[in-house]
Amino acid sequence: MRFIDVCAVQDVTPDQGRPAIADGKSVALFQVGGTIHALDNACPHGGAALSGGAVCGRHVTCRAHGWRFDVTTGELAVAPAIKVAKHPVRIDGDRVLVGIHAQP
Repeated sequence: MRFIDVCAVQDVTPDQGRPAIADGKSVALFQVGGTIHALDNACPHGGAALSGGAVCGRHVTCRAHGWRFDVTTGELAVAPAIKVAKHPVRIDGDRVLVGIHAQP
């Protein structure tokens, strides 16, 4: 796994998603309770960018069809078996690094 520098910590604010690119992959960053989380930036239902969805607490709502995901786990609120991939996050000084698995 490689950790990719995607933005400054201050760029990820509570109650708002932030898109980023990590090694060519689109991710959505969210801050909940002072912790930054990273998910794939596409709803599995229709592919809409989750970073543009409304954030309430630890949930983001897909703007296309209203699916709500827990940003701390990637799980769909009403059906936890449906998930968006979650990526590990490290903080290095004032930078956010997102872990991406190397492609074979």
